[in-house]
Amino acid sequence: MKQVNHFFRRGSVSLRRALFLAALGAATLLTSVTAIADAAEFGIASFDGAVTSQSEASFTQAGGHPYEATTSIAFDSFTAEEGGVYPNKDVKDISVALPPGFIVNPAATPKCEESELEVVGPLNVLLNPTCPAATQVGTVSLDLAVQFGEVTLPVYNVVPPPGRPAQLAFNVLGQEVVHLFPTVRGGSDSGITADIVNAAQTDPFSATTLTLWGVPSDPSHNAQRGQNCFHLEGSETAACFQGGVGTGLPEKALLSNPTACSGPQTTTLEADPWSHPGVFDTAGFVSHDNESNPIGITECESVPFSPTITVQPTSAAADSPTGLNVDVHLPQEGLESPKGVATAALRKAVVTLPEGMSVNPSSATGLSACTPAQIGLLGTDFAQPNPIHFTDAAAACADSSKIGTVEISTPLLEEPLKGSVYLAQQTANPFGSLLAVYIVAEGQGIVLKLPGKVTTNAQTGAVTATFDNNPQLPFEDLHVEFFGGPRAALLTPPSCGTYVTEASFTPWSGTAPVSSTSSFQITSGPDGQPCPKGGFDPKLSAGTTNPVAGNYSPFVLKLSREDGTERLSTITAKLPKGLLAKLKGIPYCPEAALAGIPTAEGTGAGQLASPACPAASQVATVSVGTGAGPSPFYVNTGRAYLAGPYKGAPLSLAIVTPALAGPFDLGNVVVRTALQVDPETAQVTAVSDPLPTILHGIPLDLRDVRVDVDRPGFTRNPTSCDPMQVASTITGVGGAGATPSDRFQVGSCERLKFAPRLSLQLKGGTARNDYQQLTAHLQAKKGEADIARVSVALPSSEFLAQNHINTVCTRVQFAADQCPKGSIYGYAEAKTPLLDKPLRGPVYLRSSSHPLPDLVAALKGQIEIDLAGRIDSVDGGIRTVFRAVPDAPVSSFTLRMKGGQKSLLVNSTDLCRQANRATVKMDGHNGKVHDFKPVVGNGCGGGGRKG
Repeated sequence: MKQVNHFFRRGSVSLRRALFLAALGAATLLTSVTAIADAAEFGIASFDGAVTSQSEASFTQAGGHPYEATTSIAFDSFTAEEGGVYPNKDVKDISVALPPGFIVNPAATPKCEESELEVVGPLNVLLNPTCPAATQVGTVSLDLAVQFGEVTLPVYNVVPPPGRPAQLAFNVLGQEVVHLFPTVRGGSDSGITADIVNAAQTDPFSATTLTLWGVPSDPSHNAQRGQNCFHLEGSETAACFQGGVGTGLPEKALLSNPTACSGPQTTTLEADPWSHPGVFDTAGFVSHDNESNPIGITECESVPFSPTITVQPTSAAADSPTGLNVDVHLPQEGLESPKGVATAALRKAVVTLPEGMSVNPSSATGLSACTPAQIGLLGTDFAQPNPIHFTDAAAACADSSKIGTVEISTPLLEEPLKGSVYLAQQTANPFGSLLAVYIVAEGQGIVLKLPGKVTTNAQTGAVTATFDNNPQLPFEDLHVEFFGGPRAALLTPPSCGTYVTEASFTPWSGTAPVSSTSSFQITSGPDGQPCPKGGFDPKLSAGTTNPVAGNYSPFVLKLSREDGTERLSTITAKLPKGLLAKLKGIPYCPEAALAGIPTAEGTGAGQLASPACPAASQVATVSVGTGAGPSPFYVNTGRAYLAGPYKGAPLSLAIVTPALAGPFDLGNVVVRTALQVDPETAQVTAVSDPLPTILHGIPLDLRDVRVDVDRPGFTRNPTSCDPMQVASTITGVGGAGATPSDRFQVGSCERLKFAPRLSLQLKGGTARNDYQQLTAHLQAKKGEADIARVSVALPSSEFLAQNHINTVCTRVQFAADQCPKGSIYGYAEAKTPLLDKPLRGPVYLRSSSHPLPDLVAALKGQIEIDLAGRIDSVDGGIRTVFRAVPDAPVSSFTLRMKGGQKSLLVNSTDLCRQANRATVKMDGHNGKVHDFKPVVGNGCGGGGRKG
C-alpha cells in the first residue's frame, strides 16, 4: 500500500482515472492506426534467450539447475503518430521449441486454480493477490500498444485442463488471462514446446520477455513474487505493486539443463497473425554467452547415471509360452535438488534375453502388425541425431497387434503415462527389420512413441531388443508387461536352471554404458512335472482315409511331440507293402525350379501366389504345427511336389512351405525327401532331409508335421488285407532316436477277383535235343488282386540245358549293377498302370544258395524292380517259382529267353508227338489262388500239338 500511496502522491490524476484515460486513449489510437496496420506485414523482428546463473553468467552445467531462463521476442512494429508502439499485425499463436533435454518440471511448485487467476479489473489485479505466491514460477514483460508502456507480470503454475501436461498463465492487468502450454514434442526429438494459442487482441503487444526461475521458492525471488509493474505515459520509473512475499516451502528445481554435451543448443520460434492464421514466420537462436559466442552444455562427466533392470517371466515352466515383466529403474534424486545434478537421460538400451528364451511361433495365431500409417511414422534418416519421426497424434494400431502394456513414471507428472506395446510391420518399420516393436505411452496430452529393433541370433534364437535415441526426458520407472497365455510372444528355455538377462544402458551424457543383469529360474516341466521332463517319444499316426483293398485313397501321416521333449530333426517313414503311388502322367518339378526358390524374408507370399513347381507336380499338402503350449500355430501352406532322383533314390518329394505366420513372411522352406523303392518288394521308404529348427533367428519349435497325400487317384491301397504297419525312425536335434509306428490294414479283399492269364511259347527245333527259345506272356485284368506268388513248371518235354550255363552273376556283382554280359539269358518287360513307361531289363542267372542259380529279371525305368525266381526240378520237369512278387498292379509281363547256344531249355523228346502243358500256380495278395495248365505252344503243325 505504501507503493500505491506513493504513486497517488506523485501523479496528477488518480490511478483509476489514469487507467481509464489510458484505456480510452488506446481505443482512439487503435482506431486511428488501423489503416497503417493493415498495410504492414507480420514478422518476427528478433528472438533471443539465455540460461544464466544468479550472477547473470551463462549456465552450462549438464543436468544442472540454472537460476533463470529467459526468452525475448519482438515483432515487426511501427510507432503511431499519436504515440505508442504497435505490432504490424496482432499475433495469434506463438510456439517456442526448447532444446531437447531442457526440462521444465511442473511438479516443482504447487498449482494455482484457474478460478483464482481470473480476476477482473486492473485495480483489483494491482491491489489484490491472484494466485498464491508459492505457485509463481517467473515473470513476463509485455510492451503493450496502449499507453501503459511496458508491464511486468507474475507467471503462475496453473492446474492444467484435461489433456494437458502443464499450464503456465498470467493475468494482463485484469484485461485477459494468457495461457502458455508446455508439452512434449512426441513426433520428433521429444523436447518441450511452449505454446500460446489464440492470443487475445485486447492488449496488442510488440515485444515480450518471459523469465522462468530455476528454483521458484528461492528467497532471492521474493521481491518479484506477486508483483505487478508498469509505466504510465510520461513516467520515468516503473510503478510496482505488491511483491516481497516468501513461499515457506522447500526449494525444488523447476528447470534442468540437458544432460547431453552436444554443443550449442538451438531454440526455435514460430508465430502467425490473426489476419493470416496458419501462415507462420519463424526464427531461432543458438545458446551463447554474454558476448554472443556460441556455447554448449558442459561437464557431462559429473552427471549421475545408475539404471538397473529386472526381468521375470510369468511362467517358471520349461519350454512353455510365457509373458514377461521388464522393469527399468533410473533414480532421479537430482532432478529437483537445487544444488544437485539431474540424472542423465537414457539414450540407448540394449536388453538381451538369456539363450534358450526365444520367440514363440504359436503367438502368430490371430496376430497382426502395426503399419507405418497406423503408428504415424513420418520418416527415417539415420544420418540425423533424431532419425525417426512420428506424428504427434495417438497411435491407431489394431488391437490384434498389441503384445503388451507399458507404464512410465516420471517426477514431472502426477500420473504415470500408460500405453501399449505393438508389433511393428515386418520390414515396413524404421529399421527395415523382420522384428520390431513400438512402445506407445500416453497421458495428460503427451504421446510418446518409442521404436525398438528386435534381433534374434541366427543359430540360437536368442532375443535382443534395442531402443536407441530415446527421448531426453527423465523417467524413474519403466514397467513393460508382455502378454502371457497360450499365444504369448515368448517361449521359456527348454530345461530347468537359472537364466540371466543382460542389459546395457547408454546415457545421453556420453559417459560409458552401464551394465545391469537380472536372473530368473525355470523350476518345472511344461506340464508341471518335475524338471526336466526331457526324453524323446514322438507319436506317429498314419493311414488311408478309405482303407479298401486296391482302391485309390488319400494317405495321411502325422508326427507329433510333446512340450519339453527333444525337437524333431529327421523323419524316415517305411510304408506298408503294396501302398503305392500312381506316377503316370505326373511331371517332376524341375531341379532348376527347386534351386531357384528364394528363402529370404518376405518371399513366401510370392511363392504362395506363384509357385515355382508346376501344379501338375503337386501330390500332397503339408501343414506344420509350431510353438509351445496347447495350441501350436499351424502353417498350412506347404505343398509336396513329385521330383526326380535324389540321394540315390529314384524319386523324391520336394516339400515347399512358404513360411507365412500371422504378420510374418519368413521366406520359403524346402525340404527334400528321398523316396527309396525296395527292388524286391516295391515297398517305399521316405527319408527326409533334416527339418529346419530355426528360420531367420526364430526357432520353429516343431510340434507336429502333417502330410496329406491328397492328389486324386494317386495313392493306391494294397490288395493284401494282412495286418501291417507304417513304421518310422525319428531323430531329435540332440541325436536321440525313436521308432514309433502305427497299425495299418485294409479290408474287402474278398471282393477282388484273381484270374491272371499266362501263355507260354517255345520257338526252335521240335526234335529231341533241340534248343528252345521261351516266351512267357502274362496278362492281368484291371481291378483284380495283385499277384503274390507264381510257380511255373514246364512239361517234362523240356530239360534244363546245363551245358549252356557258362556265366553266372554273383550277388555282389548284381548288387553293384556289374553283372558280366555273359550272365544275361533273356529280357523282360513289365507294364503297369502306375507308370508312364514299361519297366525293361535283362534276365540274369544269379548265384543262389540253392543247387541251381536263380533267374532274375532286373527291370529298370522310373523305378527298379528285381523279380527273382528260384529254379528247381519237379516231377522230372523244370520249375521256376517267384515267391515274392510285389503287391503292385501289372497289366502285362513278358519274358523272352534266348534260344540257340544261349538257350536254357533243351527238348527231352519230340515236341510234336503230343500236346505239352505247363503247370501254373498263382497266389493273389488277397489270398485267392488261380491254378491252371496252359498248353505250351511250339513249332509243330496240326493236331493240337502246336498248342
